[in-house]
Amino acid sequence: MRFVRTVGPALVTAALVAQPTAATADVLVQRDAVGDVARSPVGASSYTPAPTQAHGDIVATRVVHARRAIWVQVRLRELTTASNGNFHLVSIRTPWRLRTVEIDAFPGHWEGRAVMTDAHGGVVPCAVTHRIDYDRNRVMLRVPRPCLGTPRWVQVGIRSTVAGATWAYADDARSSGLGSGLTYGPRVRL
Repeated sequence: MRFVRTVGPALVTAALVAQPTAATADVLVQRDAVGDVARSPVGASSYTPAPTQAHGDIVATRVVHARRAIWVQVRLRELTTASNGNFHLVSIRTPWRLRTVEIDAFPGHWEGRAVMTDAHGGVVPCAVTHRIDYDRNRVMLRVPRPCLGTPRWVQVGIRSTVAGATWAYADDARSSGLGSGLTYGPRVRL
């Protein structure tokens, strides 16, 4: 009987301590319309719908605003190295800053290169990391929060472009068409 009185409260306390705590990240998952890719002749800036184009067609995005970093994942219908290049643009808007990360991958450098710029196009030295997974048709990006001024919230706009020999194909993750600027998603809070 004494064993139950002594160990019982200890077990209850241990069980309560082991319960998961509230997550310290807000997550936003959004689906994008399939077949909403637009095309433009290489060198031109006017786009027309190309609903049968699978390369570069964004299917879904995931934005995680965590304590240490902003994580962005872009899932595409088809992502391939059989093109003249894949170009991914991720723009992050905060209450104080606008940062854009360009991830360019092309023949000989399919792992891609990421560069962060400010609202004026100046390069921002920031330890962003990315990964392009051609087998799983995904692009992943990690941006440390200090690069953004440790904001309370972020809004993210995403565009993917695939360059062919004569056409460029582009898709905006937040709209079913392709406008002149990026369309931003709702605020993702910390």
